[in-house]
Amino acid sequence: MSTRTAETPARIDEFKLRPSERVRQYLLKEFDRPELRHGARLPSNRELARRLDVSVPTVQNVLKSLSRDGRIQTRHGSGTYLLSQPEVSEKPLRIVIAALLHPDEKIDDPWLNIIISGFMPVALKSHPTTFVGIAPEKFGTDESVTALLNELPSADGLIIMPYALMPADRDRVTQEYESAGKPVVHLNPPTVNATSNFAATDYIGPAQKLGRAWRESGRKRIALFAIPQRFEYTASSQLRLMGLAAGIGDALGESVSLQVLTPKGAGEAAAYETLSRYLKAGGEAPDAILVALRNAVPGIIRALREQGLAIPQDVSLVSTEKLAVHVESKETLIHEPAVSLSAALMGMLVDRIESSGRAAPGVFLPANFIGGATTRRQENKLLGIRPTRGNAS
Repeated sequence: MSTRTAETPARIDEFKLRPSERVRQYLLKEFDRPELRHGARLPSNRELARRLDVSVPTVQNVLKSLSRDGRIQTRHGSGTYLLSQPEVSEKPLRIVIAALLHPDEKIDDPWLNIIISGFMPVALKSHPTTFVGIAPEKFGTDESVTALLNELPSADGLIIMPYALMPADRDRVTQEYESAGKPVVHLNPPTVNATSNFAATDYIGPAQKLGRAWRESGRKRIALFAIPQRFEYTASSQLRLMGLAAGIGDALGESVSLQVLTPKGAGEAAAYETLSRYLKAGGEAPDAILVALRNAVPGIIRALREQGLAIPQDVSLVSTEKLAVHVESKETLIHEPAVSLSAALMGMLVDRIESSGRAAPGVFLPANFIGGATTRRQENKLLGIRPTRGNAS
């Protein structure tokens, strides 16, 4: 009767696995051997290939995967070494989330649900986690501040969503948590000049590209339909405005104008009222509009059509979209990366907690243009959008 050695797979039927699966399974079993502890040197790639009757590139690919998983470390010129499995914290993290969006959107807003649901898998990779949501019933009141500070003693960290707190309240809560050693991260930079502890869509980059496309396609009067003033303490509209101005470049103030229109509310009715009143007062109609909130678009289209203005022939219209939208959309959209934002923000908070609160550089994630039915073909080409059916020349 033969005796199994460390070089021999446990069962002959393991050879029915694909070569890479066989290598991975064999190594994971070997890692459990008592004599193989943290820092133990593994056999060479060539030796592992010989033992398991596979190619050296197959072994290399499996080792790269195990390295990404944190199981091994390869030192060039020295070899491959085993790393101890990271210990999972027995004490669950308690993460507080300051929500909600602005009062014109619902508490069960699909985008908010995508962001929050994306937190869990990231956190659970290293810690059991409990989430506590704090949302004010009335915008601008301090009831959420009281609730957030009540959670402070038992919290491990805090996520602050857009529009959740007025600026002074946001700064106060952030200072209280940080002073207590409970890291805080923000979805969107809290101020234009913020450099750390946030994850956000790149607002400047797409707006700059858009401004350049509009300038080069002959648009002369460009407008930013900004987030209403009561929410304007967020940096997003300011960054979009900076991007548009940069894209227009030297033509700004010479042959191209740039203005900001700010409705009193965030919905369709407020957008219609603002633009309609502006046009009826004798204001020259913009021939290109960037809209910060997509739900304002129908009101803007209605006001333009009442003045006999066609889209995109007379007016180019682009809005931002936070959810996954089919590429054949009837609008031109700047699509924001909600899933990536969620993962980046939660990963940043976990890293800050594990590093005793060390500040993390702010992260801007790229957005892309999709659709193309409310912009001209020339503009779509400059923006890298495939023209949609029915798009005008």
